[in-house]
Amino acid sequence: MQKKLNYILITTLILMSISCKNEKKNNSLNLETETELKTDSVEAYNELANTENKKTLTISEYNTDNTEIKNIERPEKTIIRNLAIDTTKAFGIWTKDPNGPHADFWLTKKSFYIVDYDGDGAMPYILDKNKITIFYNDFIQKGIITSTENDTLKIKWSDIENETEYVKFEN
Repeated sequence: MQKKLNYILITTLILMSISCKNEKKNNSLNLETETELKTDSVEAYNELANTENKKTLTISEYNTDNTEIKNIERPEKTIIRNLAIDTTKAFGIWTKDPNGPHADFWLTKKSFYIVDYDGDGAMPYILDKNKITIFYNDFIQKGIITSTENDTLKIKWSDIENETEYVKFEN
């Protein structure tokens, strides 16, 4: 009887161990080959979404009647991989106008934080080599970081003809 009970206990432990390993393997993210994205469920309106004719991609409380618009897929958190830039120079608080009242954004390893944003300004992004993709609530913006030298961050945004130059914001 004791031998049979030990056999059942060992078999159960082995099955539980295998089950946990498979679940962990299925939930893991291979950053080299894929990006884990989730459907955005943000119910906020991004006032930046339609400036300069940017396309609205997410259903929000302001555009729920537009049936051809679907929610965007966005990463659960920021993804940084295959770096081709020095992030110690890229991370920081940046502005286009050093004499302005506030910065434009704060780039950290966790988010692309929009300053003076209604709602949660922390946007997840993907930085792959020098290509950056920012997942706003209502649109996706892509760019190429061309320089991080001399307290200057230069980004060539895909929807803007000229490269945008940002300088470190001094509080």
